[in-house]
Amino acid sequence: MTDCGVGYFYPFTMRPVLTTLMTALLFAVGGFVLICALLYFSQESSIFFPRPNDAQLRERYAAQRIEIETADAKLEGWWVENAQATTPAVILYFGGNAEDVLYTASTAQQIDARAVVVVNYRGYGGTPGKPGQKSLYDDGLAIYDYALERGVPAEHVVVMGRSLGSGVASMLAGARPVRAAILITPYDSLAAVAATHYPFLPVRLLLRHPFPSSDWAARTRTPALILAAEHDNVVPATHAQKLFQAWAGPKQIHVLAQTGHNDIETHADYYRLVNEFLATVR
Repeated sequence: MTDCGVGYFYPFTMRPVLTTLMTALLFAVGGFVLICALLYFSQESSIFFPRPNDAQLRERYAAQRIEIETADAKLEGWWVENAQATTPAVILYFGGNAEDVLYTASTAQQIDARAVVVVNYRGYGGTPGKPGQKSLYDDGLAIYDYALERGVPAEHVVVMGRSLGSGVASMLAGARPVRAAILITPYDSLAAVAATHYPFLPVRLLLRHPFPSSDWAARTRTPALILAAEHDNVVPATHAQKLFQAWAGPKQIHVLAQTGHNDIETHADYYRLVNEFLATVR
């Protein structure tokens, strides 16, 4: 009788449990889908942080301001000369996702290059529009063409990118003839960086702006200097190492000790390494 009793009541005991488990599973799946949807539709605000330029720096470099026409936008930038330079390099600089590029313009005298060209991405500073991988790539090509139209030989063009901008510099190194590339806190792909930060989400499928730098690296024979920060918690140095491995041209990498993503340029060797590299590719 006891066995019959257990057999009789067992299904009625399990049904509420199964219902609870199915409800919990549906909530979990729904929550996961919601998180993925939020990530997909809000990714631009997580990748790009447009900001105005410092008013004092805009005033200081007003005479060096340039405008570059593209098919659908007018890019605002600055062409800053360095009369003391010993190399003929003209650096096309691409900044980080929250960077005011005029701060880099203000350091032009510390870089042994004939000129440093900085340009606001779309939506940054005085450049209209919205940033995205395609628009940044297109604008990078337009900036390159502008430099050549001003009489800069391709063999004097050095592309330099920091963080997000390293993806634009890598693209140019793979798509156009340039003398060299300088990549600061770079990545193998933005999708790979996102996967590092969100390992339980299918970010590689969701990301509309993957910036596949390793793909471009495999196409180039351009010499590259890669500088990574030892304590980078935004783009961990492992991503720079992977980009270094993918780079098909002559290359060197330095991981600067005791630096992070936002202060790597304060390292005592930062400008020395940049200028020694420029001297070797002149």
